[in-house]
Amino acid sequence: MALVAVNVSYSYPSSGMGVKGVSLKVSPGEGIGLLGPNGAGKSTLLLLLAGLIKPDSGTVSIFGRDTRSRGFNESRRSIGVVFQDPNDMLFNPTVFEDVAYAAVNAGLGESEVESAVDKALHAVDATGLKDRESSRLSFGEKRRVALAAALVLEPKLLIMDEPTANLDGSARRELISLVSRLRGKGVAVVVSSHDVEAMPGMVDHALLLKDGQPVADAPLRSILTDEGLLTGVRLEPPQITRLFLRLREQGVSVDPPLTLEEAERKLAKLRRVE
Repeated sequence: MALVAVNVSYSYPSSGMGVKGVSLKVSPGEGIGLLGPNGAGKSTLLLLLAGLIKPDSGTVSIFGRDTRSRGFNESRRSIGVVFQDPNDMLFNPTVFEDVAYAAVNAGLGESEVESAVDKALHAVDATGLKDRESSRLSFGEKRRVALAAALVLEPKLLIMDEPTANLDGSARRELISLVSRLRGKGVAVVVSSHDVEAMPGMVDHALLLKDGQPVADAPLRSILTDEGLLTGVRLEPPQITRLFLRLREQGVSVDPPLTLEEAERKLAKLRRVE
């Protein structure tokens, strides 16, 4: 297993809020989504899963190493983390230095660092940004660079917090496609988001959170087509799914799709049947 969390709980000393009783498993190449409204505990859980904070109780293991163990630091190189705000990851003068940061700290030689940076920037279609000043990038460009920084050491586990926030349609599609390709190469992916529209292209299983506690743990399709379940946590199914749910109420016999492409295939099949 790439990641195993067992009955994990954590509370902040100041507020007492956090997460309680969360368990999950992620295999290489698998994608799991953490769904929930703002304040559901998604970001806190991501920090726990990345080993950046330690649970008050329960355990988190990444590639067999407990995040509280002395040997966990040896596993950090296999983890890429993308924070919700890219500015939290960009603190060097240039894009090259920001993307190279982890590679340099890992002890790679100069030519290896150069190659790793070029490969990571190419993966996110940002090679033209290499010599730019990080502070002068647009928000979307900063997101690409932050993702490149997370990918520079070719992690086997990628953890992302609200990765599609504030992205335009094109950048959003590119991100979803990249995540799909990474999973195809065996990278385990954990994505935290309340963007239900983007989840189907990135993950196939989801953990639904409310007030820091798990509400549902099931295949993504099962959760996103359960309008009552989502409404209970102040979320809604994807728009195309909602449309087909309404059609089913009116007697159209078709399982609700999660994406526009899936809807097109289902409609084409319906036309052939007619």
